[in-house]
Amino acid sequence: MNTSAQSRSGQEQRERLFFLGMALFITVTVASAFGLFFKAGYSSFSAPWWVHLHAVSFMGWIGLYLTQNIFVYRDNLTYHRKLGRLGAVYAAWVILVGLVLTPVTLAVGRVPPFFTSAYFLALDWTNITVFAVLFYAAIINRKRTDWHRRLMLCATISLIAPAWGRLIVLAGYMMTTLNDVGALLGYVVIAMLADRLINKRVHPAYYWGAATLVSMGIVIELLSRVPLFVQLATMFAGQPPS
Repeated sequence: MNTSAQSRSGQEQRERLFFLGMALFITVTVASAFGLFFKAGYSSFSAPWWVHLHAVSFMGWIGLYLTQNIFVYRDNLTYHRKLGRLGAVYAAWVILVGLVLTPVTLAVGRVPPFFTSAYFLALDWTNITVFAVLFYAAIINRKRTDWHRRLMLCATISLIAPAWGRLIVLAGYMMTTLNDVGALLGYVVIAMLADRLINKRVHPAYYWGAATLVSMGIVIELLSRVPLFVQLATMFAGQPPS
């Protein structure tokens, strides 16, 4: 193997190690957030079954993402591709669960007291839509490995917004769009710095991912103030129109 090929091989292995590390970092974030929330008494196993379905479905995606990165790091690309087909179906399930169960949450009054019904609906629906957009972008770029792995990372980062919302509350701060999106952007910044270190440049996929996350925050704030959307949220919540 010549020097150039060895360099590319080493660079690829460093990238794979970084993405595995990010997958582990995300997994720890989610496990810590929900574990601490449970320990603090804000959630319990007595919640309705569909609450557990929602939690298991979204945590399942984190587990799937971690597994996929383990396969890639170990160079088990055949298993990675096979599991990827299942992953596409599973992503559709996660999106469906996110879209359907948010109105159910509103209907039974399980919205956090510091959220309006409209903000909660805008937050969850916009969040799952952003995940869907970034995931779709990653899938259509699956043959362009550099784009695929970075867009998939950004899609998974978008999905941990609820975890960071819990950590922010547990830290004693008000959960706002700004600090939640800011936390997510921190992961993208870490990825950009790693790109600069490993590849001597920041891949454009991260700029698209960061822009999408910023757009998510803007849309949440604007959508939660649109009169028709507010009416839809109050209808889901069974509240009389204001």
